[in-house]
Amino acid sequence: MTEQPTALRLAEALRNIAADTSLSDRYCEVMSEADDELRRLHHNNQVLKNALWKACGDDEETVNATIASEGELK
Repeated sequence: MTEQPTALRLAEALRNIAADTSLSDRYCEVMSEADDELRRLHHNNQVLKNALWKACGDDEETVNATIASEGELK
């Protein structure tokens, strides 16, 4: 079993918080927006990562060199 990416794990936690009916509507709305944004960013990251691999001919050395030329990943 693979571990869920951090962004998706946090999005799930935010979704669970937003479902808590004892919290204010505005607080739940913000949690829901943050959940949506994390999921959107994770999706876009996957799309861009796949495009990079394809553009580099699936060559790991080229992918790593291309990333390194743009700066350190955080």
